[in-house]
Amino acid sequence: MRGKLMATSTSSLRVVPNTLSLRERVTQVLREAILNLHFEPGEKLVERRLCEETGVSRTCVREALRHLEAEGLVKRTPTRGMFVSEIGPDEARQIYEVRSVLESAMTRQFVERASEKQLAALIAAFRRVEVTSSGKDYLAYARALEKFSACLMEGAGNDVARQILDMLSARITYLRTITARAANGEQDSVVALRKVIEAVQRRDADLAEQSSRDFVQNSADFALHILLKNSPEAAER
Repeated sequence: MRGKLMATSTSSLRVVPNTLSLRERVTQVLREAILNLHFEPGEKLVERRLCEETGVSRTCVREALRHLEAEGLVKRTPTRGMFVSEIGPDEARQIYEVRSVLESAMTRQFVERASEKQLAALIAAFRRVEVTSSGKDYLAYARALEKFSACLMEGAGNDVARQILDMLSARITYLRTITARAANGEQDSVVALRKVIEAVQRRDADLAEQSSRDFVQNSADFALHILLKNSPEAAER
């Protein structure tokens, strides 16, 4: 069963004009539909159908799909056309490896550089993660973690690291949504993230860096367990 779409309404993809350009709005709506699992991983995306559902031209849909392709949320093949990306174990492992290196280093820099105001923002972001972790709105939980990461990058003051992680942002959120839905409240990421916050509050750079690395590893272990269990190879066994 497809997840409910939250970008515009729970039953329609129709685009409502606002201050964003039409292409940006279509991209936003389709991105939210993918992240909400309204379109399932591996599902074929037919331009004609997307035009009908969004109420916009094929040109707008194509431009939006090209943008989402650059984000890694959709893929195009000569034989299958355009379809929703499926993140396999190997790609997920590489994403977590990048996160482990960058996020742990940025956590150390946050401890060393962040102002009290930035620390307060990080704590507030963590509280939001706590609130959303126990619900069924998996995208809200993923977005809360995304906000936490953004606050961390802001306090660390390393724009290059932030740009690198921004390139992976959509795939990280997509992966979090998939694993959070599969977890159904079973993973203990919030416990691991709380240790990061506690170390940051004490301004203990060594402990904060290690706790961040442990948090990412915890998330990686769970995600890879889910992805390997649901892989085609596992299904054949």
